[in-house]
Amino acid sequence: MLDHVLVAVDFSPAWESLKQRLGHLRPWGVRKLTLVHVLSTRYPAAPAETHRDDFAGELKAEAQALEQDGFTVDTELRSGEPGYELVQAARERGAEMILAGTRGHSRFYEFFLGSTVLDIARQSDRPLWLEPLDGEAVEATASLLLATDGSDAAAGAERWFAALAPKVERALALHAITSSDAQDAAREEADAERYLAALAVRVAGIETRVERGNAAHMIAETARAGNFGLVIVGKRGRSALKDLLLGSTAEAVCRQGKRPVLLVPGDAEAPGVG
Repeated sequence: MLDHVLVAVDFSPAWESLKQRLGHLRPWGVRKLTLVHVLSTRYPAAPAETHRDDFAGELKAEAQALEQDGFTVDTELRSGEPGYELVQAARERGAEMILAGTRGHSRFYEFFLGSTVLDIARQSDRPLWLEPLDGEAVEATASLLLATDGSDAAAGAERWFAALAPKVERALALHAITSSDAQDAAREEADAERYLAALAVRVAGIETRVERGNAAHMIAETARAGNFGLVIVGKRGRSALKDLLLGSTAEAVCRQGKRPVLLVPGDAEAPGVG
């Protein structure tokens, strides 16, 4: 069962959006939450440590409110580099997924580079849910869009898609063809059609589609036009920025499509879903 989610809490107004998303995740079996706030050491002059008791009290108050909604909630206040500490907390607590907010209107290199979200995405060995905090409050558990290229990097995303697809009203697997050469594109399209047909055999009831063009733009536009509640994409593991699909796909979906993105490591196992 997808039971336990670690939530990155920053006490900004965006926290309300994350709490709303937690309510949407209950039909998938989420019952246990760990709320984590990190007192950042990235900026030594920041007075965060002197307010440790205040932050701990705020975390406790938020936990009590979520417990009234039926969740079992733990809290943890940590100090250090936020991305690293959040990933470590997820491992130590055994959370199946990390939930964090991101501002989808920002340009990638202005917001993500060196940010907490990028640090989590690069280091995490478990799925990361990116919630666009200036997006629409879309019901994520109603429809899913899988962005796949059939590579090993997409394997974990496909396993999560297969587990979640029976729980939603609509599930679409999309393969974007990016070659500019007509002959190569035709060959890639034929391969993609065969791959998606095989995927449809494994995951009954899904739709499949092959599109030509820029992958990030196609996925973001499909997510927006189809009003998909969640886009699932893969990543190649804990490696450099250039090895993440985050830069070209997840960021574009958050910014252009304003849809949540679930970034799944290629070796991630499928969740059990209640």
